[in-house]
Amino acid sequence: MHTTLLTTLSLALSTSALVLPRQQSPQTISNAGGAPPNVPPPTNISSSAIADFQGVNFLENLESAFFAAGLANLTSSEWYHHDHDHDLAIQIVTKVQAQELIHVQTAENILNHFKDKTFTPCEYVFPVTTAEEFFALANIITSVGIGAVINVASSLALTDPNLVPGPASILAIEARHDAFFRAAAHVSPIPNPAPFDTRISAAYALNLAMPFIVPGSCKGGMPSFPIIPALKQTSGASPLTGSSGPITFSFDASQVKTDASSTYYIGWVNQANVVNYTPATVSNGNVASTIPNGLAGLAFAALTNQSTALDVNTLTGVTLAGPAPVQIS
Repeated sequence: MHTTLLTTLSLALSTSALVLPRQQSPQTISNAGGAPPNVPPPTNISSSAIADFQGVNFLENLESAFFAAGLANLTSSEWYHHDHDHDLAIQIVTKVQAQELIHVQTAENILNHFKDKTFTPCEYVFPVTTAEEFFALANIITSVGIGAVINVASSLALTDPNLVPGPASILAIEARHDAFFRAAAHVSPIPNPAPFDTRISAAYALNLAMPFIVPGSCKGGMPSFPIIPALKQTSGASPLTGSSGPITFSFDASQVKTDASSTYYIGWVNQANVVNYTPATVSNGNVASTIPNGLAGLAFAALTNQSTALDVNTLTGVTLAGPAPVQIS
């Protein structure tokens, strides 16, 4: 009888010892297909750009640790992925993990040049025990990363336009990663479910990362961001929700004060559109709402008591719980 090699505990142990060198090894560079950019660093940088690259540094640490742990298990017979070419899957995840390390170093190079703080990896726990679960979570984690980098590129376009090409180039690579994970996880064989990816705020991305981080394990510190109570989808996924129909969520009622006399909504962040709102019924930490028509790809749902915030960064400031990733198509 085979036993599953990967548990949440063993994954935490396998990533806690991961050390990311400031200069990647020749093997990592070879696996990734290239090294960090060798263009001269910028002569100056804004404080908001520093915060952007610190967020990238922190989130890419998590992604590289996730893929390193997953790769270690994919290379074992216990995690043989019967529905796909197993050797090809290992080859692809090897390249993905190496590319995430290059992305980490790219952000660190900029921060080091300006003598600003960088972040070392934390200890992580990822709730996956099979190859199928690994690919499914990889799809979500990669989609969150894409949304966060869109936000970084958008911010840099206003403050530091000369720095936009780096994150823009990362976006294209992350999208290729996600296309593979969508298929491998049986989300859909279609790699391009929507004409636009979905931008999310840095605070949303960092809050979505928090459940995977062992409390107190970030010895190198964490970026500063507001903590938002989690919102979890509890129905409507099979595995795709579609763009209509009822959906329910839950949250920790001890963290979010609600009352029957208030009006609540689910704010839907999707593609490059303004926030879409659907009325929500809230009771004892449970939320009932509907999925609006016209969504595609991955959407992010947030519980709120207003319906006027038009963009994700404004919505973030009035989010009561969330965001919850919802796979529409």
